[in-house]
Amino acid sequence: MSSKKTLEQKLALAQDRLSKLKKEASQKERKAREHKKFTVGGEVTRVFGLDYDLALVVGFLEHFNKLSDEQKQALKNNGERLLKSRLENAEK
Repeated sequence: MSSKKTLEQKLALAQDRLSKLKKEASQKERKAREHKKFTVGGEVTRVFGLDYDLALVVGFLEHFNKLSDEQKQALKNNGERLLKSRLENAEK
């Protein structure tokens, strides 16, 4: 009987540990999503300023969705160059 209780205790401990690990993973994912949102918001204010017009930003994003894959890639390439330049200038 004690071996059954021990197995039940081990199972309960394992389930508790699994629950904690799932919670930690969920928190890490949430933190990563929030960080990404914060970064994007920072870039929006960097480009449009603090007094940006939300309708303008939404309109711009809607227009972006209508671009061809090639146009989106060209914008991405330009953005990557700008980010690289910022990093290089920050190191100086």
